[in-house]
Amino acid sequence: MKELHFNFKDLFRAARLGFSLQRIWMNGIGLFTGYLLYIVFAYASLLLGGYSFGYVWSKVGLLPCAFVLPVPWYAMIVYILGLVGFIAFILLTNTAIARVVYMTLRDELFYTWTQAYKFALKKWISSLGSMITFVIIIAFFVIAALVMGFIGRIPLVGELGTAILTIPYIFSSLLLFFIVLAFGVAIFFVPAIIATSDEDALGGVFQSFSITFNQPWRIVIYTLIVGILEVVGFLLFVAALKISYIIFMELFRIGMGDKIVVIHRYALYVVDNALPSVQGWCQCLLGNFGQWLYLAAKHPVVAGAPGSVVISGYIMGIFFLLIGGAAIAYAEAVGNSGLTIIYIVLYKIQEKENLLEREDDELKEEEEEKEEKEIETKEKPEEKEKKKAPPRKKSTSKGRRPKKE
Repeated sequence: MKELHFNFKDLFRAARLGFSLQRIWMNGIGLFTGYLLYIVFAYASLLLGGYSFGYVWSKVGLLPCAFVLPVPWYAMIVYILGLVGFIAFILLTNTAIARVVYMTLRDELFYTWTQAYKFALKKWISSLGSMITFVIIIAFFVIAALVMGFIGRIPLVGELGTAILTIPYIFSSLLLFFIVLAFGVAIFFVPAIIATSDEDALGGVFQSFSITFNQPWRIVIYTLIVGILEVVGFLLFVAALKISYIIFMELFRIGMGDKIVVIHRYALYVVDNALPSVQGWCQCLLGNFGQWLYLAAKHPVVAGAPGSVVISGYIMGIFFLLIGGAAIAYAEAVGNSGLTIIYIVLYKIQEKENLLEREDDELKEEEEEKEEKEIETKEKPEEKEKKKAPPRKKSTSKGRRPKKE
């Protein structure tokens, strides 16, 4: 078991815990699966909205959004369904990552990513149930406020009733504000809560309220530290990938000559068209430093390139997109690792109990299964020996009768 300080010092483990092939792979699987679901629903929504596929691709590429290109209400419902599905996959992935990080902190180094996803799938009702519980509570307050507002339209009674109940209404609004804050905390911390303390949906809601109201400043400061670590880790990871790409190009240019240059220009053209708005974002946020993370300029199509070069350029461009996805997966792994550590620290400070030392039900079940298998393996040789042993012959001789005197 890792020795923790149970303060802000432990948060700096997040960058190292996230830098793991297992965690990057797991985040990549979750992001890719959720993104596929999202992009199918998003493009379906935009096509239902009357846009052509070519127009949508030229405008947004692989980043479709119904809020950027307005659509009718029925198409917006399709888009929201895709967005909810994407969020559900992210919650599932974050639970699995938090579980792996928790096991790593317990020195359970042979805990596999398949076990983590099995745990997350077993707990998906708890993860989504916590979110749905918050939505139901918030919806209750909103609907109640709307009903009271319609009652306020009644002449004389409505005005007087609203004026008399001003104080209860304001305190109800204050309670709704705190519930929304707890919901914001739950979006980030429910996966860590479920992965470390094995809570159900109501437990996730209760723990979210508990840490929100008992340790709000720690949540703000610790989450800010993890956010900075996530951003810095992402920038450094992307910069390292960009430097590696430059080294690759310079070394291969010696052997392949201008052919590799043409292939990589076509690959960058593919990336540029798939993500048309990313370059503008990098320039707005990072200025000249953005060229170290992304493309320095727009890349037009290479005219007169042979078919093999075009195919190679598309393949290389797809691999560039996957590498960019790996960088995002690493950033998410850092964030999930940090949030898991934050919850372990907050729980220790609040409940005076170390979650790393508690008896875990999953590990207990695995130990019991191993013991049962060992007992079965010991019993099997004894059964084989019984089968091999020849059966005893039954005595056919009848007992003699005593002679009559």
